[in-house]
Order: sequence, then C-alpha cells, then structure tokens
Amino acid sequence: MQKFTLLCMALAMSMIACSKGDKNTPEVPTPEDTTTVVDVKTGVYTLINLAADTNATSGAAAKTFYYSLETQRTIPASQVQTSNWDIAFSGTYNSTILINNGKAKFSPGYGGPGIGGIYLVKDAAIDAEYYGGPQKAMKAIPARRLFDSAFAHIKTMPVNDDQLLTNDGVGLDYFGPSTDGWAFYDFYGLQFPASPADTVAHVCYSMPRALIIKTAKGHYVKMVVYSIYKGAPELPTRSYKPGFVTFKYAIQKDGTRNLDLK
Repeated sequence: MQKFTLLCMALAMSMIACSKGDKNTPEVPTPEDTTTVVDVKTGVYTLINLAADTNATSGAAAKTFYYSLETQRTIPASQVQTSNWDIAFSGTYNSTILINNGKAKFSPGYGGPGIGGIYLVKDAAIDAEYYGGPQKAMKAIPARRLFDSAFAHIKTMPVNDDQLLTNDGVGLDYFGPSTDGWAFYDFYGLQFPASPADTVAHVCYSMPRALIIKTAKGHYVKMVVYSIYKGAPELPTRSYKPGFVTFKYAIQKDGTRNLDLK
C-alpha cells in the first residue's frame, strides 16, 4: 500500500499528516501539530501544499526554500552548508529545483558535506500525448494519470552518478536560458489564446517528467511535481495562488539503486 504524507506549511512551520490510499487530485490538508517529525523510511510519499515562497510573483525570483526529503522538514537558510537539506526551490514561482552538493561551485550547498545530484527523465511516449515542442503551447494539459505513469515507469536509477547534475538545477522548459524542464511557463498565455491575458498569462503548467535525485546523504529518489499552486489544480489560472508545491516521491534508504517502490 502506498504511503502518503500530507504536509501543509504555514510561514516557516511544518504541519504534517499521514494517510493511506491514492487520489488523482490531492486535497488540501488541515493544519496539524507543527512539532511532528516524520520517520521517513523506504517508500512512497506525497507532499501536499508545501509552502515555499507564498508571496512569489512573476516579476522576480522567489525566495529560495530548502527542504529535506530524508526528514520531511523545512530547513532554514542558516543550514545551507550542512547535509540537512536535499532540494531547494528557487527562481520564478520557486520552479527551479536545486540540489545540495558541497563540491559543486554553483550549488547552494557549496562548501558543505552534501553529495547530491539531479536528473530530468523524459519519456518519449508520455511526452507525445501532451508536448507541443520547445517554447510552444502544449497539445493538451497533461492528465494526472500521466504523472503517475512517468513515476511508475522508473524502476531503478536510469543513469550513473556522473550523469547527475550538480551545478545546475532543473527548471522551466525552454524558458529563458534553460533547456528541458519539468514545467511549461506560459509567459504570454499561448495555451489559451482566446482567454483574457490577465487570466492565463504567466501560468506554470507542470509536465509529467520525473526527476531523479540523489539526496545530500546519498540516497536515491524519484519524484514528480504535480503543481506549484495551492490546492494542486489540474488546470491552473492566474486566480490560483502560487508558492505551494505538491509532489510525490519515492526514497530508497537501503543504499541500493532500486526505485520500484510501493
């Protein structure tokens, strides 16, 4: 049975709840005990409405948000040069995902003990169902089932450690200087040209592309990001508040590269 951990962050405090079962569209959790620490074991978890920079706008980079997949805790910036965090959300709407690697000059964790890395997996068959090409509108808004398929297709680490990115993060698909990414940022409202621009421009659409992550302590993870908007809408508009990340991840704690986890 898949394990789910529901997490809602208010300000810098973590609020965590656990449940079992799968849902296509995650629900908004209610606040829980802010002192709870999850004993994260090998398995699959879903984090809902993880509050990053909830004041982020399209006009400036969001405040960087540090998070531990190993302990499901928000980590303060004062601990950036420790192995306490694994991923950081930065850039437009916190859409750039960085990792903790102490030897990588452009990693936030540079100089610390982290040994992390990240890699974007593109599944050609899944991409064919929705992808319109670099800097083009998508053929269709990706169905939630495609995210779960992209996640399930990864049974083991698909690349060697030397192929993981350490200096670079994974961000928006062909937006600015970036290349392949995990989400399409619709700067002009291309996805819905008949709709008023103030309702559909500057919207970030998640794409069903899995991320492979090596944590700061060396454990392997696969992850898909469902949404960066509160409530994880399948069809976001400008009316939805950004800065709330919902994602699913599987973490292998036994030191192996096996990611075929339930």
